[in-house]
Amino acid sequence: MDGFWRGHLRPFTFVIADYDKRRAAALTRARRRATGLLALVFSIFVSTFFMGDATWVGYLRSAAEAGTIGGLADWFAVVALFRHPLGVPIPHTAIIPRSKDGLGQNLAQFVRHNFLSSESVIERMEEADIPMRVGEWLTDHDHADALAARLVTTLGALSEGLDSSQIETEMERIIVDRLRSAPLADMMGKGLEIAMEDGQHTPLVTAAIQGIASGLEDNRPSLRTRLGDESPWWVPEAIDDAVFETAYDAVQRYLVELAEQPDHEIRRRVDARLTDLAVRLRNDEELRAQVVERTDALLDHPRLREWARGTWSAMARGVSEAAERPDSELRSRLAATLQGLGVRLTDDPSLRERIWVWLHSLAEPMARVGERELTRLISTTVQRWDADDTSRRLELWMGRDLQFVRINGTLVGALAGLLIHTVVQLLTV
Repeated sequence: MDGFWRGHLRPFTFVIADYDKRRAAALTRARRRATGLLALVFSIFVSTFFMGDATWVGYLRSAAEAGTIGGLADWFAVVALFRHPLGVPIPHTAIIPRSKDGLGQNLAQFVRHNFLSSESVIERMEEADIPMRVGEWLTDHDHADALAARLVTTLGALSEGLDSSQIETEMERIIVDRLRSAPLADMMGKGLEIAMEDGQHTPLVTAAIQGIASGLEDNRPSLRTRLGDESPWWVPEAIDDAVFETAYDAVQRYLVELAEQPDHEIRRRVDARLTDLAVRLRNDEELRAQVVERTDALLDHPRLREWARGTWSAMARGVSEAAERPDSELRSRLAATLQGLGVRLTDDPSLRERIWVWLHSLAEPMARVGERELTRLISTTVQRWDADDTSRRLELWMGRDLQFVRINGTLVGALAGLLIHTVVQLLTV
């Protein structure tokens, strides 16, 4: 693993090193220009002592002297930011190495108050128009399919990384406990009442009658044999056949009549019995106790518990297979669902508004968490930096511009010296 990261980070390290080299070269050139200008001005200042007492020499000497002082002062100020000038531990020098931790804390506070306040977060969210952008992105089938693939792959990786035996045991416990604690009698009674009120039971009763008729037809030979076994020995077989065919046809016609007439008297009686059963399931304590007893017996059955344990394995296997197959049904359905969500987001203003309300409710806690965590991250990261390395990197970053401060200090000092000397000469005339 270490070798993996070293191998993948090595190009990035080379980029940083090359960037530092370019910065260092630029800093060296800027430093040479600033130092060269200071040396030039100082040389001019020294040479004026050998130029006689001409008036213009005084002006040149004053300008060169002030320029030298300005250049030296700015050199001292720039160097004092990063190290002790000439290695002498003068007080209030090497400011950045000495104040590194405070710099990190101040930077963290700056980011906290200017970028992570709840008002700033909400403002950025409103500018981004997140619900509409997400909707427009998801309406594209390729985007929805790519996101579905990511989600399925992530779920597959999670399912493979989890302890299957422990999850299966927990799934068995949850399913069995939920079924055992559920008011099944009430649910069955209420469900039966709703089904009968909407007439949803009628096709089931019809199917049951047709199933009985089909069962009789499938077992017709065995029924005929049973009649023959029950008939007296002295009754001729032809009579048994006639009796069986007549009875069988009458029963089948009756069943067809029951199946085709939902308002048949027998079916009305069945409806009445079902209505009574629905009421008893909700009110008859004895029947409710029987349902609980039968449910407990079923929940204790080994095969049901085996099914409950296998639920997680089946789900994990399905997700893993979907992650490996681009044409899997799970991935296709998930992509279609995401694309449908994108269409709703772009077409339904009320849905976007509800999401906005939800996002606004998250803005403040997100900002608080971001303030706390990012502030801590910045301050602790800066604290871990080596003081000398921090100073060196900051100097590489801003040192070139600071060398222009030295150049400007030398030039401005020279101009100020020239101006002061001119004013003095005018006042003494």
